[in-house]
Amino acid sequence: MLTPLGVAREQIDRFVLEAVADAAAVDVTLLRQSTPLLDAQMDSLTLVAIVTRVEAAYGATFDPDELAEILRARSVGELAVIVARKVLAT
Repeated sequence: MLTPLGVAREQIDRFVLEAVADAAAVDVTLLRQSTPLLDAQMDSLTLVAIVTRVEAAYGATFDPDELAEILRARSVGELAVIVARKVLAT
């Protein structure tokens, strides 16, 4: 587990970008923060898998409202903002 203490926002952005690329089975260089999640073939089950990965890596636990917000995210960047807010608050 990574410790949230001293975790930079850029590290979280990169972690989310790599997690999306891994889940979508695409090269990370093909994704940007502006990439729509639908373009990356993200569905609700895949997003939950990414959340599980974030929780395991950073020790964060998302509540139902936060999970709903994640499911409404439209881009990789929006997902990263939600994750960063949670991880940096943990």
